[in-house]
Amino acid sequence: MKKYIIFSLSLITLYGCISKISYEKKEIINIFDRKDAIFSPSGKTNPEEIAFSPNMEFYAKEIEPYNSGKIGIFLKTGEIFNIIKTLPENQKNDLKGIFWHPNNSVIGVLYHRNKTSIILFYEIYSLQLLRKILIEGYYHFVVFDNNGRKIYISKDGEKIEEINLRNTDFVYNSGINLPWINYGWDVGRNPWEKEKHGGFSSNKNILFDKFMFFKNSGMEVIRVFLFCDFRSGVIFDKFGNCFFDEYVYNDFKTLVETAKETNIKILPVLFDYTICDGVSSENGVPVGEHKEIFYDFKIQKKLLKLFETFFEKIESKNVIYGWDIINEPEHMNVNQEKLEIFINSFIKIIKKHRKNEPVTVGSFSQNSLKNYKKFNFDFYQFHYYDSFQNHSSIDIHFYNLFVDRPVIIGELEPTAIVDKLTKIWEKGYKGVLIWPNEEFLNKDWRLYKAWVDVH
Repeated sequence: MKKYIIFSLSLITLYGCISKISYEKKEIINIFDRKDAIFSPSGKTNPEEIAFSPNMEFYAKEIEPYNSGKIGIFLKTGEIFNIIKTLPENQKNDLKGIFWHPNNSVIGVLYHRNKTSIILFYEIYSLQLLRKILIEGYYHFVVFDNNGRKIYISKDGEKIEEINLRNTDFVYNSGINLPWINYGWDVGRNPWEKEKHGGFSSNKNILFDKFMFFKNSGMEVIRVFLFCDFRSGVIFDKFGNCFFDEYVYNDFKTLVETAKETNIKILPVLFDYTICDGVSSENGVPVGEHKEIFYDFKIQKKLLKLFETFFEKIESKNVIYGWDIINEPEHMNVNQEKLEIFINSFIKIIKKHRKNEPVTVGSFSQNSLKNYKKFNFDFYQFHYYDSFQNHSSIDIHFYNLFVDRPVIIGELEPTAIVDKLTKIWEKGYKGVLIWPNEEFLNKDWRLYKAWVDVH
């Protein structure tokens, strides 16, 4: 068996195009003894050859008319599953390679044009183009490594070079909003039936299954709501005192342990704007409307002391991505000065007791970011839904926001998910957190997984 020397290629741009290559001898390995790729050592591929998916459930091959960019995806039984059209109508080009990603749902296709090798990545279910990479020179051999984060390429089958597809940390700062199992009482007592606790510690299996599903879907960060509108978790008495109910610490401990077990980072959201949005009851149970924590200095001081104890006492097991103090505070019916005092107070106690854990706030829109430059946040965050175009735009590059910290999209509506992810990645944002809908949870998670697998 012949062994090959692998060299690494340095990507110099965010977009996947390589105009300068540096080589570094890395390892000796054989990459061609596999069935998941077709090469073009004689100048173009043999249309009779097939490339099997790693799980052997599919195979791919060029189909007629040849050189027109049609790649057939077949079931192992030989039945046609899908046809990927990789070239514009009426354009001709010799196919130079097909290769499968280890996840079995993405294939790469190789062409040459204008002294450049063009690699296209497609998701086989939706047929969507996930990424395009341009490399100077004519390469005839290309495969993924075992975990799919790199590709090995060669011009002659002798000297093999390596491209790291994950050339930014975008994927590691991206994920999803849980956002809750039971709004407002995942941490704390059941406000509706006090004898039936429904927090995280009583829903360990549900929480674990959700986290595992997200992890297997390519999510690295989960944003999760904790105390919301204080319908649970914190008890206020008639004397202005406040204290945690008997479930808070155990529920939070379960959340942390589940994140640790599934190897996921969490972005806990302490409070929601519903804490003071004009709605005071729901089905006869008091919810929200705690204006006193903003306007009554004595009560606010007691609340801060309570949470200072919380931040002193909890163990985070290195799973905290950051702390989100309030979700969309722009919607709150609170004087701006009072709100800023509240936010600053929580920034101080978090930074005092959780020194290595970043702090942010879940801003409603991109336009609102300017209001938060005065705070000592570690990163900024805004939310984007299709109806937000007048308030937020993912067409604006991060550098044109004129902020001094990284920015993530903390909530993203999962429509046109591939186009949005690509745009947000190319515009220099640090990461993105999906706000899931039923369609995403049922099928479109595959698109997210496929996209992150080649970025």
